[in-house]
Amino acid sequence: PYGNVKIRKRCRMAQMNNKVIRTLSKLFDEGFATEKDVLSMTVDDMLLLPGITVAEITIINELQKAVKSNKVITYLGGEEIHGQ
Repeated sequence: PYGNVKIRKRCRMAQMNNKVIRTLSKLFDEGFATEKDVLSMTVDDMLLLPGITVAEITIINELQKAVKSNKVITYLGGEEIHGQ
């Protein structure tokens, strides 16, 4: 039973990581390539990204929180970032 939980968690992490990678690719393609760029993004900037989804805006918001709290690696590893 424990092994199944671990497998499901890894599958969820893999799906989340794929979404994060796709979102990061969109940011890089549109010139948001540094932490400073990501932090300076406004909601208007996000809405102007081609084909952006609500889920991707959420990912960008979580990425901004991770950058502010110096926990980007933690975030990319699948941990949730709360607050600053």
